[in-house]
Amino acid sequence: MRTDTRAYAFCGVTVISDLELPQLRRVRSRSEPSCSIALGAPLEPDARVTWFHQWRRRRGPRWLSLGRIGGGSRPRYLLRFPALADFEVSADGGRIVARPAATLPDETLRHLLIDQVLPLDTSRHGRLSLHASAVYLRGIGTIAFVGEAGRGKSTLAAAFAVAGARVVADDCLAIELAGNGAAALPAYPGLRLWPASTGRGVLPPDRGGPVAHYTTKRRIDGASLRYQHAPSPLRALFLLRPRASRGPAAAITRCGPAARVMGLLRYAYVLDVEDRAELAGVFDRLAITAARVPVLRLRLRHGYSRLASAAEMIRDYAAQT
Repeated sequence: MRTDTRAYAFCGVTVISDLELPQLRRVRSRSEPSCSIALGAPLEPDARVTWFHQWRRRRGPRWLSLGRIGGGSRPRYLLRFPALADFEVSADGGRIVARPAATLPDETLRHLLIDQVLPLDTSRHGRLSLHASAVYLRGIGTIAFVGEAGRGKSTLAAAFAVAGARVVADDCLAIELAGNGAAALPAYPGLRLWPASTGRGVLPPDRGGPVAHYTTKRRIDGASLRYQHAPSPLRALFLLRPRASRGPAAAITRCGPAARVMGLLRYAYVLDVEDRAELAGVFDRLAITAARVPVLRLRLRHGYSRLASAAEMIRDYAAQT
């Protein structure tokens, strides 16, 4: 992998990287970057790490361990993807050192960086980021689909893209609070989709390249999609519920005041779940966002053939919100 420095934009953050990240949008950096990425050697075996949190795959093994290296008020964070790579993140999120396994393919390292590590890093920059996919609708603004993995966020965004919408984000939506509103900040031009979803009214078949060596998902890039390059007004947040086996293609209901914040909270990216200051900031930004942007429950019906109808119903609802 080549190692000359490049500047990229990601969720409102300017990233200077020694690693080539072709999925991200290149920019000219005229000011001090918010984050730098460097390639490092494997972590020393005797490094002292205090582990404080783990993520596990659904019904599967441990996927990610989070720990601290050093003590005091400004520790370094370690994100370990077992047998794949370690990523060391500074306390302020301003520096990331990637330490991949010797045999890790380049595309997997890039995927871990842009789809796993950078979303968590954004929480250290004082910005709210949600586990969500989002699209920009002309004449309406941006709408986002929030939910856990497997609920169909990316597939629904792709269905909107086929109908002419512009992609804003896939899996990480950064929100900027300004004035009395909220803006959606673009992530990168692309979506990650299961092969079964292409060619079924979602996107044409045989598009895109591999996401990583351990998954069959395909990365559909900006050459196949329209992309929203500039920040845009955030008009609605849809909380995806488990899919229904009967009923309409899409069922939408409003959330009560308390349910808005608590419904979004579980999908906020937080690097240090034990950092009270970070948690307080995330909760404050969630409360403000939920007060400014409608939060709705969305239940889709099973079946790719119903996605176009669901997208039309959601668009009509968003236009009236």
